[in-house]
Amino acid sequence: MMSFIPSWARRGTLWFNRCAMVLRGTHLALTFLLISALAASAQDASSQIKSEIERLQQSLKDKPVASPDLANVGSAIGDGLNSSSAALAAGHLYLSLERLGQAEDFLQGARTVDEKADAIKESLPAFEAEWGKANEQLAAFDKTAWQRSLERAPVAIRALAEAAQGRTLPLLEGGRGFASATKPHDGLFYVGQALGEAEFANFLHDLKIARKGTPFPLRSFLPELQALQEKTNAAFKPPLSIDMHPRFIALNSTLKFAQELDSSKAVAGALYQYLEAVRHFGMLQAAEPAAAKQPALRSRITAEMKNMSSSRRDDSIAQIFLERAYGWLNKGDGSATAPDEWKAVQVIVEQVLPAYYAALKPGAVLQQRAGRTATLTLVRWPYT
Repeated sequence: MMSFIPSWARRGTLWFNRCAMVLRGTHLALTFLLISALAASAQDASSQIKSEIERLQQSLKDKPVASPDLANVGSAIGDGLNSSSAALAAGHLYLSLERLGQAEDFLQGARTVDEKADAIKESLPAFEAEWGKANEQLAAFDKTAWQRSLERAPVAIRALAEAAQGRTLPLLEGGRGFASATKPHDGLFYVGQALGEAEFANFLHDLKIARKGTPFPLRSFLPELQALQEKTNAAFKPPLSIDMHPRFIALNSTLKFAQELDSSKAVAGALYQYLEAVRHFGMLQAAEPAAAKQPALRSRITAEMKNMSSSRRDDSIAQIFLERAYGWLNKGDGSATAPDEWKAVQVIVEQVLPAYYAALKPGAVLQQRAGRTATLTLVRWPYT
């Protein structure tokens, strides 16, 4: 049949085939470069996180927490940093960051108490002077932090940063409240925590990591937050309200914080805290899964982590919760998963993940309520 095809057509066909081969090669090369860039980005971030963990560990070693009022805080910080390091070594970057942020918050709180308590003692004016310095520093941070962009970073990094930024000023105000209500130096820990959250947010902004996949379709999550608040209010009845009082405090505090973030257009942080509130709500009446069900839960967590790591969408906020669950199921020391950890794994599979997938859809229209309403929010000041 080739003898019937004109020579110019044969030459054109050969030229087309060569072009196609070149284009395929170019596509493969670009794909390889993209994958290599993402791997290098993750490597850079891992190195940064490792260095920050080691810096804080060395700081704690060189200058242990001295205040007798914070006898257990030093060991809690050390445990948190060790946990962050173990998560990073396991490849769970977001869980490592979550635990690093908690440790940095506590360490800065303890440092502030150690360094300022003797000078302040029982003097409210002395506390106010220290508070004023921190307020000036954090006000400047707050003004610039919301202007810094994390559009190209994984949405989980943006969520963690927005949550840290959102905690700074309420923690600072909380410190002032404690200083006035009890003793002046009682407010120092909260002032230090606020400074620690600002440091952590700055660290996240400087993290060298690029988003993988298409952006998560962020929006306001107020409809979901209001619906969960109504469910929470309805559940707040004896005996559950008595038996699970600390959990209700954590739940309402998280819902309040999520709504504040949402109203500030910090919607990545709002989604992160909404899902955390879903977890708290699920834990109110969670039962430990039967032994026969546990292998299926373990398989589901492993499968979801695999699916999300290869997803073409940025699912990193969900990965925070999956990495938590995986960590509870696969402990580095080989110890067994505790009953409460099994409950949390089940809640993540059956409630948090469905809430996350539902959040991918457009938000529901908020219903206008007739008449006057009141919302009861139980909060331990402020987000602790």
